[in-house]
Amino acid sequence: MATKQLFFNARVHTLADGLVVDSIAINKSGIVAVGRNLQYDPDFSSYEKYDLGGLCITPGFVDAHTHFYFMALARGRVRLQGLTSVEACLEEIGRFARGLSENDWVVGEGFELDRFRRRVELNRFMLDTVTGGRPALIMSKDQHTVWVNSRALELAGINSHTRQPDGGTIGFDVDGEPNGLLYEGPASQPVFALLKPPAPEKVDRLYRHALKSAYQVGVTGVHSFDSPQAFEYFLEKAEKGKLGLRINYYPQADMLDQLRRDGVGFGQGDEFLRIAGVKIFADGSLGSRTALCFNRYPGTDNYGIEVTSVAKLKKLARAAARLGLPCAVHAIGDKAVSNVLDALATAPKLKMNARHRIEHLQLVRRKDIARLKKLGVVGSMQPSHCPSDIDLIDRYWSKRGRNAFIFRTLLDKKIPLAFGSDAPIAPLNPLEGMAAAVRRARENQRRVFFPEQRITAAEALYGFTAGPAYAVGQEYCRGYLLPGYPADLVVLSEDITKVSALKISQIEVLATMLDGKLVHYRDELRF
Repeated sequence: MATKQLFFNARVHTLADGLVVDSIAINKSGIVAVGRNLQYDPDFSSYEKYDLGGLCITPGFVDAHTHFYFMALARGRVRLQGLTSVEACLEEIGRFARGLSENDWVVGEGFELDRFRRRVELNRFMLDTVTGGRPALIMSKDQHTVWVNSRALELAGINSHTRQPDGGTIGFDVDGEPNGLLYEGPASQPVFALLKPPAPEKVDRLYRHALKSAYQVGVTGVHSFDSPQAFEYFLEKAEKGKLGLRINYYPQADMLDQLRRDGVGFGQGDEFLRIAGVKIFADGSLGSRTALCFNRYPGTDNYGIEVTSVAKLKKLARAAARLGLPCAVHAIGDKAVSNVLDALATAPKLKMNARHRIEHLQLVRRKDIARLKKLGVVGSMQPSHCPSDIDLIDRYWSKRGRNAFIFRTLLDKKIPLAFGSDAPIAPLNPLEGMAAAVRRARENQRRVFFPEQRITAAEALYGFTAGPAYAVGQEYCRGYLLPGYPADLVVLSEDITKVSALKISQIEVLATMLDGKLVHYRDELRF
């Protein structure tokens, strides 16, 4: 394409106070003008002009919560998503294992006990029967339960004498031996530490595939909560100009000392890769029944797992603030959310555009909403989890489910929201996320989960564009289609604000532009 481009006869959602225009002019990597009938303006006589025939243009989509590097590598693992029995899972794991060398690890993800037709208690011996003596590590869909075999436990030194770690739980059988189930990071970390990354050429291949899939769904940027190894990979790619996405990275809180020694601060980086804060875990997940709640899970004495104590949350928040770094704290249960607010209230104030976030924010006591507002905390939420979690919410939170995924209430109270997917836990697909926020119902099902919490399509679009920009303090240069902003945009087959809620997920991404370059487009556009 030409370096000077003008798209006209379109519905261009600038996201600035709801302004919709019909044309947008781009010079090299940046937007130079938006307006009406710019194709007739003599200032743009030298621009290559493209008639979009009424198609819709929005800012490029940004997923505010991903594990993008982890998502890329997941393409090289055994995938168990959608399987409804332990027998089917074991068959798939065995098939995958037989294609490995005898010393390779069997690594996989995606099992969901609550989706099995028959509830079973997993154990290490089941994996032993299909992994041929190789060590195995299989993550649940929510990544908060890890299923390992006997060989993996042996290599990690986890046995009947191993003490329970703070913030995690090792499962033991009636004989006092580890049963192969590890709950939360502190319990599974000794096993994860044994995994070696794939060969560099394989990582590159998987990463390229992940980029392509992101472009196909209109994603031009992500917020990444990946490992230190991922950041090294991102840094290497960025230095070569081959990162392929705008990435705001959140290192884990246990890296704070290293960040201090290296002099790393908020916003450090470049146009494609920057540091946006630190990631902390307050609790676990609903699916693994480790989300920390004020009420017990039915039929148990389990309230969830306090992965990080309030005292430690406070300490970490203060340490991060001394570096000017905001905190992004994983909190799903209502007790975890309350704990995070207690901690953030004690942290020194950050500079204006550095903003704390609560990741997931699934269950919130109404009395804590005012505290969210007072502290200026961003709600980093994943709308696609709402319909997929309805059965789990009914089963484990019952009537308290009315306080789950309260998008409408939070927006009405002026709590800023940034939407994401938590990929690879849910598919990286912003349009599906928008549809979930608007409908709050599973596809092909009539039940709407607390319909009073539905939001508009325009608000959902904001959550995947301007909302993520605000969350990382970049609203002055990202998330909108305005002069001076980079040309990150998406061409859609229909206007998301004009179609019925049922059709939002059916809208097609016809083209994706990143930094003024087309990274995905359909041939019929004739660019």
